[in-house]
Amino acid sequence: MELEKTIDTEYIDSLILTKNDMEMYNISATYDNVVKTIKDFKIARNKFITGCHVRLTPSYKPRLESFTKKKFDPIGDAVIDYFDSEEHYNQFNYRLKDLYLVMSEEEIMYLNDCLICGKSETEIKDKLNATRASLSLIKDSVIVRFALVFDLIVYK
Repeated sequence: MELEKTIDTEYIDSLILTKNDMEMYNISATYDNVVKTIKDFKIARNKFITGCHVRLTPSYKPRLESFTKKKFDPIGDAVIDYFDSEEHYNQFNYRLKDLYLVMSEEEIMYLNDCLICGKSETEIKDKLNATRASLSLIKDSVIVRFALVFDLIVYK
């Protein structure tokens, strides 16, 4: 009897945007839009506990989790009144998962650890063993890519 082997493919291409790729965008104004959207996302994550949630594994691989409400759940029933908002939240998570799938691991770390979880840039810089310049490029790339996906980009 032969055991099936799973091959975990690793890619070597870098998906981080370059300075030339980002020169047409106003990074500072776009950053403000991204931070506000992430703040709203974090509030919605707690409000719509029965929705679809993107979670990251310890190796920064995205997973979608969905919780269903119980048949007689007064809190879940109250959320039904906001179906459009919950649907918007779920769509946001689907798009976020797709974004994670095309981002580099460094970008995912920055987005999750700094922007969503509130860790300091110094922690991520040390974790990635990055220079200040390379971390700045990663940060700008994350901001632009997130903003493009969620239509938050500000042009110069």
